Amino acid sequence: MVLPFILVVCFAGVLCLIPLTMYLLWLVQITRRERPTPVAGTWDFAGVALGLSGFIFFGGAMVLSLLQSNVRFWMRGNFEQLRAVWIQEKVTWSLLVFFYLVFVLGGLALALLSRRRSLVVYNIEPAAFEVLLTEVFEQLGRPLERRGNLWLSGVPLFELDAFESGHTVTLRWVSSDQRLFEDATRLLRGALATQLTDENPVARWLMSAAVGSGTIVVSCFGLLLYGLSLIR
Repeated sequence: MVLPFILVVCFAGVLCLIPLTMYLLWLVQITRRERPTPVAGTWDFAGVALGLSGFIFFGGAMVLSLLQSNVRFWMRGNFEQLRAVWIQEKVTWSLLVFFYLVFVLGGLALALLSRRRSLVVYNIEPAAFEVLLTEVFEQLGRPLERRGNLWLSGVPLFELDAFESGHTVTLRWVSSDQRLFEDATRLLRGALATQLTDENPVARWLMSAAVGSGTIVVSCFGLLLYGLSLIR
């Protein structure tokens, strides 16, 4: 019973942490750049979703498995019982997987839609970004007024969320003026391309996390191969 459980844990470690490690390495590359990097909100969320995809899908599969008797049979080595139960419960399993995927994929789709009109800028101090915003909207003939996180130009235009210690800013457009958002985004990208940035302290933490995650992946993969060789 112990060996199958260890194999499940190792398989989970490999499947969950490989996407996370790749996402962390991407963030390291972004935060080490000498210039700010704007990323469309949809692509930024897609990166987060891919990084957590192992946890989302494998973790959900594990929860569904624990609701069934099949896993208990497998972990006890009762493979004949597992086969018999699978034949009896395959419809139930199929329905559980179907509804789980609908729930997860539907949630991801809604989140992507909500991020269509947003912009994430990595590797810039919030104060410097606010100065650039003011200059860009002055060029557009729309002087800005700030009320907390909400920025207005006669009407509410966007919200600005700052992660100061991580040198990251998220702009969420709330106005219905799509053309203004596109023009502002274009000018912002051009202005950001001319800016230089200081060293981002969060890059070291991200690198440490990526190395740690990668080390766990390699360890789990080695243990998984060793465990499979014992079963054979």
